[in-house]
Amino acid sequence: MLSGVREATMTRHVNVALPFASWPDEDQQVWEACFDSTDIFDEAPCSHLSAATRQGRQAAYGLWLGYLSLIEPDCLELSAPERINRSRIEDYAAYLRENCRDTTISHQLGRLFYSIRAMYPDRDWRWLYHIARRIARQAKPIKHPMVLSSDLYALGLRLMDKAEVKAKRACRVTKSAAMMYRDGLLIATLVEAPMRRRAFSQLRLNEHLRRIGNRWVIMVPEDLTKTRRFQEYWLSERLTKATDVYLDRFRLAFPGAEDHDWLWTYVGRAMTDKMIRRRTIRWTHGALGFPVSPHRFRNAAANFILAADPENVRVAKDLLGHTSFAMTEKHYIDAAQSRLAGRALQNILSEMKEGDHAHL
Repeated sequence: MLSGVREATMTRHVNVALPFASWPDEDQQVWEACFDSTDIFDEAPCSHLSAATRQGRQAAYGLWLGYLSLIEPDCLELSAPERINRSRIEDYAAYLRENCRDTTISHQLGRLFYSIRAMYPDRDWRWLYHIARRIARQAKPIKHPMVLSSDLYALGLRLMDKAEVKAKRACRVTKSAAMMYRDGLLIATLVEAPMRRRAFSQLRLNEHLRRIGNRWVIMVPEDLTKTRRFQEYWLSERLTKATDVYLDRFRLAFPGAEDHDWLWTYVGRAMTDKMIRRRTIRWTHGALGFPVSPHRFRNAAANFILAADPENVRVAKDLLGHTSFAMTEKHYIDAAQSRLAGRALQNILSEMKEGDHAHL
């Protein structure tokens, strides 16, 4: 347990990550060495990691250092291996638990484990990994309402239709109509191209969104994917036409849109991934009664394929950009199967004619 002094120092805000420039000099040097790939004959231990993975681990390590600077600042004068022991990790987990679920805590400790193991591979850090796994096993998963891609797709189409009606009534494309159309297209595109939010927010015209024949195609390069595998999504004819309307009319209604080539635009700049998340959650919560984040569009895609074409459910692996179907099955398919079975039973029962139960 935390001591009284540490309890008094704790804050309700856990976003106290120490910026890289403020890390101890030794930590900065060792960290950079983990990613230095200048020597082709001596590959750095983390040079193969994607930019997103590197950022995640750097953020986790920075959060650990930020915690120490807040709770035990003198500890930063020690070497990195000397700072990390069971007692401090237990206190750190308790600190995170003030604002985080066990799932988040296990992720943070897991990233810390992979970071410190790469920085100091001669030490035995398995105890830290085991702590992270124990916390993960006891974590209670969040139960989200089930949603299918068809529900989300219909929402996106409705928003675009409403935006066109709104613009027609005003005899011009207003800002609110432009935002509504953009958000509708954004939602529908996430259904047909359920990529991760970071890649989705960084799509650029002509570079990632290209016209091939009579269709728009989204090409996601390796450096924007978690698995470092190229992904390609051909948009349907319906969404291709909707994209044409967006680019020709609604996107241009945003001030400064002509000055940049970001696909998802706001006022003079691109939408951030957090903005995309907020807008998606806002519309889905209003239409469906519960929020659906961009990441859950990936679950929705797997659920929809499982429901519509269970014999070909393995195509979900390529759609989601996974390296193996085991990953798709573990995180996207297994939970959906029991829910779909329960929904099928409910449909059968609801279709029973009144009085049928008398014969059972």
